[in-house]
Amino acid sequence: MVYFIILVCVAAVLGPLLSALPSKHQRAVAGFRDRARQAGIRVQIREPANIPPRLQRATDNPLVCYSKVRQNPRDTGSVELWVRGRSGWESKSGDAVPPWLAVITEHIEVVSAGAEDLQVFWDERGGESAYAQVETLLKEGERGSS
Repeated sequence: MVYFIILVCVAAVLGPLLSALPSKHQRAVAGFRDRARQAGIRVQIREPANIPPRLQRATDNPLVCYSKVRQNPRDTGSVELWVRGRSGWESKSGDAVPPWLAVITEHIEVVSAGAEDLQVFWDERGGESAYAQVETLLKEGERGSS
């Protein structure tokens, strides 16, 4: 009986401590953000702004912005915005959607290419392959190819 009481007391103390540990997903997200910071990618916890009402996102999942400043800024002052909707990718300007958008992960929902930076909004799900696509997209866009 004494051992049972000791076991209950230990469980009562350790229970709250174990619930405070980060989940597998939380550890993965922290890893993505650390690797992004080391790669020179800025991470901001914010939703995309200035999406026209005609462009509705495919999901209502909260998104996080990963962005990188371009080494070679573009001459144009306009910002191109692509949004993944329920029917696929759409452009804010109405121009044709670049073919590289068709092959990226469904976890990326908004891409914004400005004169000085490239921003990718994604839900930080999809594991290592999704993060690798975000990082590759930002590195290619950094050189001004997007």
